[in-house]
Amino acid sequence: MIYNQILNSIKPSEEERKVLLSFSDKLRNIILDYAKEKNVTIDCRLVGSMAKKTSLIDKADFDIFMTFPLDYSEEELKEYGLEFGQYCINVVGGESEKRYASHPYITGLIDGFEVDFVPCYNIKDANELKSAVDRTILHTDYVQSHLTDEEADQVLLLKKFMSSINTYGANYKVSGFSGYLCELLILEYHTFENVITNAANNWHNKFEIDLEEYGTCSNYKDPLIVIDPVDKNRNVAAALSMQKFSEFIVASRNYLKNPSEDYFEDKHVKTSVDEIIHEFNKRQTKCYVLSFNVPKLPTDVIYPQVNKTMKSLEKVSKMYDFRLLEKGYYISSDNVAHILLEYEVDKLSNVKIHHGPLVQDANNSINFKNKYPNAYIHNNKWISLTNRKYITVQDMITNIFKKENMSILKLGKNIKEEILNKYFFEEVTEYIKSENTEDLSNIYMHLYPNFKLER
Repeated sequence: MIYNQILNSIKPSEEERKVLLSFSDKLRNIILDYAKEKNVTIDCRLVGSMAKKTSLIDKADFDIFMTFPLDYSEEELKEYGLEFGQYCINVVGGESEKRYASHPYITGLIDGFEVDFVPCYNIKDANELKSAVDRTILHTDYVQSHLTDEEADQVLLLKKFMSSINTYGANYKVSGFSGYLCELLILEYHTFENVITNAANNWHNKFEIDLEEYGTCSNYKDPLIVIDPVDKNRNVAAALSMQKFSEFIVASRNYLKNPSEDYFEDKHVKTSVDEIIHEFNKRQTKCYVLSFNVPKLPTDVIYPQVNKTMKSLEKVSKMYDFRLLEKGYYISSDNVAHILLEYEVDKLSNVKIHHGPLVQDANNSINFKNKYPNAYIHNNKWISLTNRKYITVQDMITNIFKKENMSILKLGKNIKEEILNKYFFEEVTEYIKSENTEDLSNIYMHLYPNFKLER
């Protein structure tokens, strides 16, 4: 494999980096000058992948961290952080949005770039930590002092590979590998191929990496345990799900069997309504799609709520004897959540067996027979045939989504009102007839979940 050719397509040129760093310096200087006018003591640094030379081309993330002395109160930190970030955005004519992490911060859309202006404390080590974002400066310093330029290139290869197989990103939507985790994997294994080879052949559940040999791996039970070199009490891979951990291992094996450049390019779904309908007909299942609007909230806020709603629907379905073969969800670009519920069957018999007490339990046997006059003995137990509450999935959904019945569900706090206002519940074969490319792609991925793991 000729990795230099791949790097040429994913790595920013030196000229591009100079332009981006100059842009960053301009923003930093605006903030520093304004802070000086306000007589506020801060430093202002570019952190993240741009500062560490591990940013993919066209994926420049600008994280401007305003570091405050430890004797500033948290309220002062929040107040000045928001004020300084907003001032900078106003000066350069950008658009701003308030967001939340450990504390509020401002994001600006400036000249086509998204820039986060984040206040934090100027800590020297993890013992001085006051909030999670304070570590970011330490992370940048550690990577800058340990990662060589050659290894930075290897990080780019690893990030691009992970991105193309959909395991890159520590947010809730993906639950995959963070950029910092990729950097630490290269510091451990030195090259992209070494990471892939070790993942394919050696990784297992609770696999441990401890670069600084702190000896704290036993404190964690996650699929992958990578102790933060700047904080011995943190697992950098805590956000990585077992699903994405396993997918990366399988994709690594696939790559070693067929080391194609295609693994460094996004793999796009090509399908049709007829193909999807044909596959569901082969499965002989009944798949429904529940669709409802969701508010415009950060990914890590709204995705857990949709996931919670999906799991609650699975639990209630099971309660009424509707068994799910598979489930999934996605949020489309128009801010509509779609929950896929694929049932083994969507219509049941009118009656079901209700199990009673053992025959030798005289008192409870009498009570059961009085309550269910048609009860009969099966081996050593009383049983009775009782009417089901719901015969069809459609009937169940229609009823549990009535306001007076919704207490049976555990819905995300920002979702209940949206569903009460308007929702659609339809068979997948009807749902995809609009031939919307985004919907077809997501339904296809439901049918073929390994699609992106092989080439």
